[in-house]
Amino acid sequence: MGQTKSKKSVSPGLHVQWESDYDSTWEEEDERPRKKKKNQEVRAKEQSSLVNCFAVDNHEEIHYSIPRHTPNLDFYQNKKPFKPNGVYIEELLSDWKFDYEKLERNHSYIQWLFPLREPGRNSSATPLTMDEIQMMRKDREVVRRFLNAYKLMLGFYGIELQDSDTGKLQKAKNWKERFHNLNNHSHNNLRITRILKCLGEMGYDHFQAPLVRFFLEWTLRDNYLPNVKRSVLDYFMFTVKNKQERRELVQFANENYKSHEPFIWGPEKKLSIYSSEKRTKNEERPTSRKKTDRR
Repeated sequence: MGQTKSKKSVSPGLHVQWESDYDSTWEEEDERPRKKKKNQEVRAKEQSSLVNCFAVDNHEEIHYSIPRHTPNLDFYQNKKPFKPNGVYIEELLSDWKFDYEKLERNHSYIQWLFPLREPGRNSSATPLTMDEIQMMRKDREVVRRFLNAYKLMLGFYGIELQDSDTGKLQKAKNWKERFHNLNNHSHNNLRITRILKCLGEMGYDHFQAPLVRFFLEWTLRDNYLPNVKRSVLDYFMFTVKNKQERRELVQFANENYKSHEPFIWGPEKKLSIYSSEKRTKNEERPTSRKKTDRR
């Protein structure tokens, strides 16, 4: 998944420029060859379809089959614990909620709470399948648990979900303590990237931009979490599926970037044009208001 190609890892000390080959954020729709992508999507859909059709005795019959191997779905349906040496999801969501030490030190649960369609470091976890995604999105209990899993990890990082409809966030009361932990345990940057990607898989695309914006504000604008900043710029921003939201995040990052090194996460010319258009729109807004009668 993902809307951009993986960005090259670069040293902060290197003077490099943004490269279009590694970022589709600023491409217009007519600049991309869509036919090949569409055919690939069709083939993937056909291969992962839950419907198996075959002929028996010269009569066409349709058989609906559920995949036998659905470990991620089973875990979220509270049918099996995560592996290795794990617990059921209901126990995790209730008993681990404020056990920050356990959430920090245990490295097995994160791939089960936020599965992706790619293998991770936990060899006991299984990559998410398209079949599982379809079934998990339709299961109300799974959706409820997924939202609670998101809230659990937000709390671990010192963040609260202010609005479940929009994904709007705010600092938790214990944010200073949790920010300190986040800033000093870099493996959490990988966890957050995983969470962001999984939000897109599970149909919570609209939660991605608010979370990235939150981290951009606290790393670039407010100068907290210095050890998270590079991950926000290199990875967090480019997990966002909505291209327009991704552009706005990159623009916000550019406007709040304070460094003698060049801003390499977007094209300078397009960022300048985008910023100019944004200022023009903001300036035009007051003129549309009705004038009040001051007589």
